[in-house]
Amino acid sequence: MTGRKPLLDALVAMLTERDVLVSCLGANARYLPHMTVPCPVFALCDSMGAAIPLGLGMALQRPDRHVVALEGDGSLLMSPNVLATVAAAAPPNLTVLLWVNGRYESSGGQALPAVTVDWAGLARAAGLRHVATVGDVAGLSQAFAAARGAGSPAIIVVEIAFDPAEAIPPYSERPDEIRARFRL
Repeated sequence: MTGRKPLLDALVAMLTERDVLVSCLGANARYLPHMTVPCPVFALCDSMGAAIPLGLGMALQRPDRHVVALEGDGSLLMSPNVLATVAAAAPPNLTVLLWVNGRYESSGGQALPAVTVDWAGLARAAGLRHVATVGDVAGLSQAFAAARGAGSPAIIVVEIAFDPAEAIPPYSERPDEIRARFRL
């Protein structure tokens, strides 16, 4: 299993100016302002479980853009029913990357409840047809390319190692700054 940063770097390298990136709160949202991302980025800083619904809305409103929503397993655990909503709306231009490390990372790295969740199985049971699970950069590259061409919403379960010593940057943007910078 790979750590988060190499996978996030690989994802950003695959994005184009025609994409839109919506990031959950936590490490992804804290890394992205320090990275050169070729597309608009909306990085949540205080809304657990909102990346997929926000990405879904953007994908439906902007069918000319490919929307990539980054969500954590702790956040999706808050409202997994959003997967059925995505399947029902079926935007072909939405790809969800679910970062799975078994932790509530944004609030200090507490462990999720001691239950095993089959995230790919849950996505399929919710009606999503294009589902992949990856754990390294090569797998992410293949799965992301396939998701772009899927013709339906896609979810990529990204299994990452939790490192309590990871030097994650602090939040560097306030909500008003994120909103002012985000333009579609």
